[in-house]
Amino acid sequence: MRLAAKDRDTLSGARGEAAQLAMRLLVAVGEAQRASRMIDIAGAHVAAAFDNSQANHDFAQRLAAGGARVEVPTTLTACSTDTRSSTDAPALALIELYKGMGCEAELTCAPYYSRNEPGFGEQLAWCESSAVVYANSVLGARTNRYVEFLDMCAAITGRVPETGLHIAENRKAAVLCKLIDLPPKWLTADWFFQALGIFLGRRVGDAIPALGGLPASTSREQLRAFGSALATTGSVNMYHAIGLTPEAATQEAAFQGDAPGSVIEVRAADLSETAAGLTRNNGEPLQAVCLGAPHFSLDEFAELDRLLDGRRITSDICMIVATSRAVLAALEHAALSETLQHAGVKIVTDRCTYYCPAVDGCEGHVMTNSAKWAYYAPAALGVPVTFADLQSCVDSACSGHLVTGTEPWAGQ
Repeated sequence: MRLAAKDRDTLSGARGEAAQLAMRLLVAVGEAQRASRMIDIAGAHVAAAFDNSQANHDFAQRLAAGGARVEVPTTLTACSTDTRSSTDAPALALIELYKGMGCEAELTCAPYYSRNEPGFGEQLAWCESSAVVYANSVLGARTNRYVEFLDMCAAITGRVPETGLHIAENRKAAVLCKLIDLPPKWLTADWFFQALGIFLGRRVGDAIPALGGLPASTSREQLRAFGSALATTGSVNMYHAIGLTPEAATQEAAFQGDAPGSVIEVRAADLSETAAGLTRNNGEPLQAVCLGAPHFSLDEFAELDRLLDGRRITSDICMIVATSRAVLAALEHAALSETLQHAGVKIVTDRCTYYCPAVDGCEGHVMTNSAKWAYYAPAALGVPVTFADLQSCVDSACSGHLVTGTEPWAGQ
């Protein structure tokens, strides 16, 4: 790689031992990927503060000892505990180490709700699959999927190798996805975007898909849900929704003038089978409802409140909703947090609820409206799962038993 003077200075140790280590790792990765140069980033979102091994602690302590400070605004992704009530001293200590390096402990998989959204074309170094897909696809920012501990190296140096989705020509679609004869009412339903993402992720692998046929009314929430599910079953860091996302005003724009490399047709039977396959239970009594993977937004909380319509969650069911601190603060400002908690909703921050250790109350048969949660939780937590739309989740939580037989994908 052709290194700029400031990169060579960092590599020589001029900015301290931690920055030198970070630059050395970035250069090694860049050379392995045949990058021609390093580029500046405007921000980072890092996973290094998730306490899942001794290596996380060792790396953080080495950075701190070497005088590490982040060069760009840097947020921490969701961690392994809810820090508002946690007694997990090692996990809390790890977060404090990164705060001491200048990281913002937002502790969310949805950093775009915690600070100003990145602008179109802005270069980033973000971790977390759903956040990366959202940034690239819905916002038009540019980031590869950065893994620990490379994400923190980017934050410390403010630099990344110019590879992958940082380069415009690498962002063109390769696969055209067509919706064939689907019931019109499906195209506005939230479950549809979840099932569609799971189905296409399995089909496209690591190729960038361009999806045609979505209505102009498709919301950012629905695009976010689609991207999250897409990245759950596929190694996908970006997609285009033709006529909706910023780099796909037309099919020609999405493919940058090229013809599609292949075409995938999506039919009703495909999505019905996919949605039904996300339910994996043996008829056990329902014990919990888990929402918020990715973290719930203000709009989703408002919809939850509307569907509750004054009802309370039965004492037999634990409804858990994961969100960010920023969204919780907004809920509290609007007095909606108190309303929801009075109805029996348990709001969790800082963590993902499908990771071990399980959140208190998340035992036994669990219902969710998140395809990502339904996909990961049976293996991660060992729980049986039912996938459903938000309406069914709320009705089940309020009735005290699983409300089934009305799955919207079962009939056309």
